[in-house]
Amino acid sequence: MIKSRPDTALFGGSFDPPHLGHREIVEKTLSFPDIERLVLLPAWLNPFKRESHAPPEKRLEWCRTVFDLPGVIVSDYEIRQKRPVYTLESYRALSREYSIGWLVIGADNLQDLPRWHAFETLNREVTWIVATREGSSPDVSRLRSTRILDLHVPVSSTQIRGGEGFDFVDPRIREEVRRFYRPQQIQKKESM
Repeated sequence: MIKSRPDTALFGGSFDPPHLGHREIVEKTLSFPDIERLVLLPAWLNPFKRESHAPPEKRLEWCRTVFDLPGVIVSDYEIRQKRPVYTLESYRALSREYSIGWLVIGADNLQDLPRWHAFETLNREVTWIVATREGSSPDVSRLRSTRILDLHVPVSSTQIRGGEGFDFVDPRIREEVRRFYRPQQIQKKESM
């Protein structure tokens, strides 16, 4: 394991689809002077979910397009495992290559953190970067060390999958994302 000064943040997620809110999280994380790189980690499947909407390889491809920024490494580690992977496993595996000191999460994950596999181990070893809607005050009392990122992009992947907020999808993948999720939107409307 690398023993040098931490200089890397790890940001995992479904990215189903990736959007400009995710990109804002990446850019703001990289603006911290002590963070030199960010490893972006699309999940094969979130351990708390039964399915993803877009296949893992498609989400990885979209992430590679959207996050083509200096200091960003888009990792296929979890996708290569072809199974749900706990954050601790990814953190340990990627720490062999990068000096990871921060773990980026959305404030919407805070209530589930105690259910994460080996949460207490992660909590001892990382500083949590919590991305939250501008002006909200998330309860981070369970976390040993935190930084807060206020976001200005008012969209979620759920909204995009539902047919709203395509303006917040990177123009390089926007039409493909729109076409991909359109059948799901039609099916949802027909079942109402």
